[in-house]
Amino acid sequence: MAKNKKQTKAQTKADELDQLTGTESFIDKYKKPLLIGGGALVVILLGIVGYQKFISEPHELESREVYWPAYYEFEQDSMALAITGSEEFDGMEDIADEYSGTSGGNIANYTMGLAAMDEGQFKDAIDYFDECDFEDIVVGSMVIGLKGDCYVELDDYETAVDLFEDAAAREQNEFTSPMFLLKAGIVYETLDQNEDALNAYEKIKSDWGNSEEAIDIEKYIARVKN
Repeated sequence: MAKNKKQTKAQTKADELDQLTGTESFIDKYKKPLLIGGGALVVILLGIVGYQKFISEPHELESREVYWPAYYEFEQDSMALAITGSEEFDGMEDIADEYSGTSGGNIANYTMGLAAMDEGQFKDAIDYFDECDFEDIVVGSMVIGLKGDCYVELDDYETAVDLFEDAAAREQNEFTSPMFLLKAGIVYETLDQNEDALNAYEKIKSDWGNSEEAIDIEKYIARVKN
């Protein structure tokens, strides 16, 4: 009986981890904020980098113009067309290669990372996310957390939990911080590090009590205390 109870508990944690980090559920649940964040990047980058930089670096300006058609296809769920492009416009794959280090290149690499995750190519996804350098609070944190999701899928839980912690701590906010703290907590449980899991869950309760993740947080707290 005790063995069956232990197996059931382990399966519950495995199911929770899959639900939180699985590519399909993640993209379905968070696609809207991902798109909003990505769509706002040009405005944000204009404020951060400044007018003079764009005047002196035409390659940067060109990157911001060239990615829009492919990004529109991405918003319309035309992932294949967004990646490969057409005779009329460049796809994200070419933009990521040609405009690496620019804001357009960042968005292209970000999109390519999501596409690679969707195809189960998690090592490739990590490589694309490594090429992203976003200042935006939400999208920058998302990139770190998405890399954590990839490492979960690759069964590298130690690296994954470090990335979730980094994503939660970067520019703390009520959307990404509790989301990645919850992921970190479940991975800590998978690693049998219940004290660390408890710390993550209690931080959600104390610091992000109005978040979606806080609704059932007592369940997680009780589980690691038992």
